[in-house]
Amino acid sequence: MHFLPSLNGPQSFPMNKEDLKARILNEIEDVEYRYYVLPHSGLLPDYFIHYWDLAEMVSKYFDEPFYKPQKSSADQVK
Repeated sequence: MHFLPSLNGPQSFPMNKEDLKARILNEIEDVEYRYYVLPHSGLLPDYFIHYWDLAEMVSKYFDEPFYKPQKSSADQVK
């Protein structure tokens, strides 16, 4: 099992399609691993972060824009 940093981390340099494909597959394996292993340790995986990272990587792989919602402040919601 390889744990790679997120695309927003210090390693967010341009990469080719094969490297990005490997990171996508690794992220999917990581989520599946956490699903089966962490509950036996009394831990719950936080899929929210992993799925946003996965969505970002897939959109980069297909050269599609990625729109990540931003948190609203109280004055923006009226």
